[in-house]
Amino acid sequence: MKTIGLLGGTSWPSTIEYYRILNELAQARLGGHHSARLLLSSIDYHEIKSRYHAGWDEIPALLRAEIEAFARLATGLSAGGPQCLVICNNTLHKAYDSFASDLDLRMPVFHVVRETGAHAAARGYRHLLLLGTQFTMEDGFYHRGLEAFGLRVSTPREQDRVGIQEVQTQLARGVMRPEFRQYFLDLVARYPGVDAVVLGCTELPLAMAQADYPLPLINPTQLQCVAAFEYAVTP
Repeated sequence: MKTIGLLGGTSWPSTIEYYRILNELAQARLGGHHSARLLLSSIDYHEIKSRYHAGWDEIPALLRAEIEAFARLATGLSAGGPQCLVICNNTLHKAYDSFASDLDLRMPVFHVVRETGAHAAARGYRHLLLLGTQFTMEDGFYHRGLEAFGLRVSTPREQDRVGIQEVQTQLARGVMRPEFRQYFLDLVARYPGVDAVVLGCTELPLAMAQADYPLPLINPTQLQCVAAFEYAVTP
């Protein structure tokens, strides 16, 4: 099995989900006492997160430095270094896109928006409700990535976007309350006419479970993990 690199800490509660999902995939596929081969670089997220709304232009350089540092570490670990990379965050793929074309990274990166768009299109979905951080819902980068697959994308109205951000901020700090689940159930019910709901923030699956919803929930974290795992187990 190839080693999967995780750039995490963005936030730490959702980074745990990547570790859990990848190891569950390994157990389900390989059985026995197998677990996924992983190398995690857990960054100090404050320097990036604090610039989301005032200083976004500085984020690509910060993210690039983290990725390049991880890649240098990998080359020093010989055969134990990662052979592919997962960025454990949705919004940061906007920053990644700005320098990906000239990044000398000799491993595939499993892009969260492309994995999501391909999944939705393959299942015949046409109209998606995009949930995420307020930045992700309002910036448009996620919309454009999904629309490239021929998908229509809607977001909640402003009052709901603000409410989602308030809940997401708490989830990212490791705070989970029972009322968060009911909040999202009520919110999704206010937006009929969509084929599926995209959980475009790594914290949202912590409060939203498919069993509670009649509509399909698309979990980009799960999709990234599946893509990385399939790559890792392919000879």
